[in-house]
Amino acid sequence: MPACAQAFAEPSRCRRAAGRVFPDMARRPSLGEVLLGGVVVAMVTFVASQVVASPRRDSGASSGRALTGRDSASIAEQYRSQLSGRGEAYVVPAWLAEIHIARLQAAAARDVAGEGSMPAIAPDSVRALVATAEPGSYLRAMLDEDGGVVTRWLERAEPIRVWVQPHSTSAGFSPELLAPARRGFTAWNDLALGVSFEVVDDSLGADVHVTWSDRMPKAQQLGTTFRMTGGSGWIAFGHVVLSTSYDIYTVQNTARHEAGHVLGLGHSPESGDIMAAATQGRQYILTDADRRTATGLYSLPPGPLP
Repeated sequence: MPACAQAFAEPSRCRRAAGRVFPDMARRPSLGEVLLGGVVVAMVTFVASQVVASPRRDSGASSGRALTGRDSASIAEQYRSQLSGRGEAYVVPAWLAEIHIARLQAAAARDVAGEGSMPAIAPDSVRALVATAEPGSYLRAMLDEDGGVVTRWLERAEPIRVWVQPHSTSAGFSPELLAPARRGFTAWNDLALGVSFEVVDDSLGADVHVTWSDRMPKAQQLGTTFRMTGGSGWIAFGHVVLSTSYDIYTVQNTARHEAGHVLGLGHSPESGDIMAAATQGRQYILTDADRRTATGLYSLPPGPLP
């Protein structure tokens, strides 16, 4: 069994049981800036999920400020600084880094303009929302694992645009992997979350990019998801890396799991769920618990819970 993968901020502490590896992750999230890490074990292979801390800037909505060129340059500098600090754990192509920076700058501009702000919700009301969504879901366990921080997309009329890399020089890549990867995202569209996925051909206009690699950060990883939030806590973009070392069925199931992470979901403690932290086999459909957890997540405001 390979060693347990590590989160960006702090190393994971792993305990072994029945031939499986379970991550005990230490997370220290702060408002508007989330850093999570995790590992999913599918049989004896890894599927990692990591959320990169967003370049932090204070929202100027209350002061009437506008996003300046200096602000934009600072966001780009912070993003590149974070990437350099990740080393080989997360390598982004230059063209994709520019898109990420543009997404973060757009998120900051929305923050400054006060767009996407939610009315204040009383702590008791937030707790009631969690309690209502808890039965039949793993929402409570997921939030506990994630340090009590809600990370999700802002509801939007237009779909979240997903681009799947159509060609790759990575060993093991085949065009037959494309359709399964795309289906992994659209499987979530049956849920009434206020957001949905649409597969697009234009990488420049995409919010989520799926790329391929035959060399994952950790041995036997199936896939990895990276996402960043804006200052208000809404997800600004996502990047999924899928391994080319597995068959089309594994790729489809991995993409379905990673799409859940893109939405903001964490791990389920039950092996039968798509978002299972550990499993003895493959998951093919969203379970009732997956659906209820996603619906519950999208009823909550972003950021730390009271």
